[in-house]
Amino acid sequence: MTSHDDRGVHTPENTDAPATPAPQTGHEPIDAALRGVRLDDDVHTHHDALSSALDQVQQALSDAQRPGAPRS
Repeated sequence: MTSHDDRGVHTPENTDAPATPAPQTGHEPIDAALRGVRLDDDVHTHHDALSSALDQVQQALSDAQRPGAPRS
């Protein structure tokens, strides 16, 4: 649900709630990385947040490729 600020711009009423739930892959380390992404109003921090999540996903995929790695 949205409202309008004094300039007529649409603004979210509840900025604490995520717009959409994090995807669930069934691979817990990847799901945890995706749940941990926080994109706030400061777009200058988005690159670092997404980069960190990508690093975690890549690490989880690398770990899963190792022989003898447990499957989730």
